[in-house]
Amino acid sequence: MTYKRKETIGDCTLYLGDCLDILPTLDRVDAVVTDPPYGTGCAPRGGEKAGTLDLGGTPTLSWDTLNTDWMRFIPCDVALAVFCHPATAPVIGAAMVSDGMLLYVKSNPSPLGTSVEACVTRGVNRKSPQHIEAYNAFNGQKHPTQKPLKVMEFVIRRVTAHTIIDPFMGSGTTGVACAKMGRSFIGIELDPDYFDIACQRIDDAYRQGDMFA
Repeated sequence: MTYKRKETIGDCTLYLGDCLDILPTLDRVDAVVTDPPYGTGCAPRGGEKAGTLDLGGTPTLSWDTLNTDWMRFIPCDVALAVFCHPATAPVIGAAMVSDGMLLYVKSNPSPLGTSVEACVTRGVNRKSPQHIEAYNAFNGQKHPTQKPLKVMEFVIRRVTAHTIIDPFMGSGTTGVACAKMGRSFIGIELDPDYFDIACQRIDDAYRQGDMFA
């Protein structure tokens, strides 16, 4: 068995385990939308905690390692949308043979972080606008690098595929967006605590009355 746990919630299938072990066992996927570790070793907070780090006293994130090895399991004709630090966009772009980029612009950037984050793309609709502005405050995030839901929805709208996979699911924001937008989702997460959070958030999304709105 390549995974430690598997959960099915609505049209979402979630795996607890390492994506390098699980990706080779999956059937062909339609598209990948993911926010993998950036390799910066920190997670600046915004909003009321601007300029601070909320890492439980730990100066670095042990899982925050930049790695493109997982891309070798994604066929070259599958659409990709991969968030990354602007400084590593060329590295990510070269690894996935990118043909474009979307931008997430933070309306309240932290003094310790960038004011924009890149989403390097391949085979994704690049209609205008190619950026989205969102408030990056600490408003109940369950993960130190969690994206606002509207940012993930913005990217998913530009992907025509019905089934989307996130090999670095984290707290499940991509899955929540898929549940609300009527897409199928496959999520992989290595950390059991974040996996549990993702399961709960996606389950809650299916229970909400505004689903598919």
